Amino acid sequence: MADLKHVRVTVGGAFLRRLAPRCGHPSILRRQIAAFALATVALWLAAGCDPGRGFPRSPIAGQEHLVDAVVAYDTSGDGKADYWQTPDRLGRIVLLRFDDDRDGRPDESVDLREIASSDVPHLIFALDGCPYDCVDRVWREGGFRLFYPPVRMASTFPAMTDVALSRIWRCGPNRAYQALYFDRRTGQLNSGSAAYLKAENSPWVSQMAYRCSFWWDANAYLTPSLVFGHEMRGICRTFRRVEAGTAVGYTVGTAGLGTRGGQPAIIDYLHTIDRICQRIVHDRRGRVKISILADHGHGLQRCERISFKDYLGERGFHLGKRLKGPNDVVTPEYGVVTYADFYTDRPDALSAALRSHEAVELVFHRHGSDVVARDRTGEALISRADGGYRYETIDGDPLRLGPIVESLRTAGKVTDDGVIDDRALLAATADHHYPDPLHRAWWALNGVTQAPADVIASLRSDCSHGGRFFNAMIGGVASTHGAIDRLSSMSFVLTMRGQLPPILRVEDALDYLDDAADLAQPTK
Repeated sequence: MADLKHVRVTVGGAFLRRLAPRCGHPSILRRQIAAFALATVALWLAAGCDPGRGFPRSPIAGQEHLVDAVVAYDTSGDGKADYWQTPDRLGRIVLLRFDDDRDGRPDESVDLREIASSDVPHLIFALDGCPYDCVDRVWREGGFRLFYPPVRMASTFPAMTDVALSRIWRCGPNRAYQALYFDRRTGQLNSGSAAYLKAENSPWVSQMAYRCSFWWDANAYLTPSLVFGHEMRGICRTFRRVEAGTAVGYTVGTAGLGTRGGQPAIIDYLHTIDRICQRIVHDRRGRVKISILADHGHGLQRCERISFKDYLGERGFHLGKRLKGPNDVVTPEYGVVTYADFYTDRPDALSAALRSHEAVELVFHRHGSDVVARDRTGEALISRADGGYRYETIDGDPLRLGPIVESLRTAGKVTDDGVIDDRALLAATADHHYPDPLHRAWWALNGVTQAPADVIASLRSDCSHGGRFFNAMIGGVASTHGAIDRLSSMSFVLTMRGQLPPILRVEDALDYLDDAADLAQPTK
């Protein structure tokens, strides 16, 4: 193995030496290419190890009767059961039994219900991009049974990593929706790649116990399985050192797997993470609490990249990189996402033009501190008030809230002057096509970032916006995110700490996890 590793390093080094003269040193793009190559070599060296290795893929059949357990496992590889799990009546694993002397009988029993959260470490897997529907499916099919059932978590709008994770870990508002944005202070687009590599738009990174190097992120979309495996090993190494408190491990590889492989790839990596959690709980003899969450969902639909340049040009707007005249428009093209943000001095006119674009499902723009929502045929005004929001339909019902609002009015959750109870609307829209739309749309243009756009278009799930080079580099998109619709927006939380409410927001996740730990304390 040592000789093989030497060969791999030599080949990798030679490749980089040939590449280096072509790269030059000032170009960000060239530095990226060199870094991608270096990361690929490093990942090659780390390849070949299943991140879920160490815990059986399936239980042993016919062994359950030995201890009246539902499932029995062979964790030593000798063909005999040495670890048993017993569920409660709802299917959650609550009792663990271990056979240390390999005589076929348990030597130690651990009741997970008796382990106080305050006495053990809390390990959090933070996944980049996973919809609630996929996790719910895995749980219903028997996976993640160390955890309470998954609950919905409404992401930000746009449903983007930096914004959502900054809200979860309360280190925002970050600079913009993505690393590339139009900076009105300078009057031009910033250097998105440099900002990304320096984590200038990612203050949440400081809260992570593990986050792989940003230089490897492009490989998350080129060779996502390798990156994911590397990250899982890194997270597991990091978690092994944690004896108390909370530690968070973030994975970007899940984003690449979902983007390239869609729903099948997401289901597959969820099963891997489930096995890793099983291994951690087994190795720690149950003395650990694990939570899993995702920053946003995924659309689970193949997307075609669209451009607004010709469309806006035909309507009198000029799409460029600066705002020199009243009809100039700037839209950052970065990554591959199902939303588009625009900077303009004429937001109302631009919004009116965009609403008829075939790829646009909804378009939002500021009107003072209020937000105007439009679709092809309708328009409504969103305003914030004490305790909730007003939704005033001007024409049609672009957010499809009419029946929900009437139901809430009947339940006494709408005041006489039209203020809809904030939390009641969140609960009522948990499975709506646009979850929690008033809260999310209002904040998108009023404080979720320091440099909000003037107009945001939420696209159809089969259309995407972003960088032409990136889209071509990864060979198309099987699934992505960003829009305000349910699949893109609705992520999840799984936890061993206690039962959570059926739906929560990203900014409330840590409080609910802490509250669940308090409620789950055993009776002394």
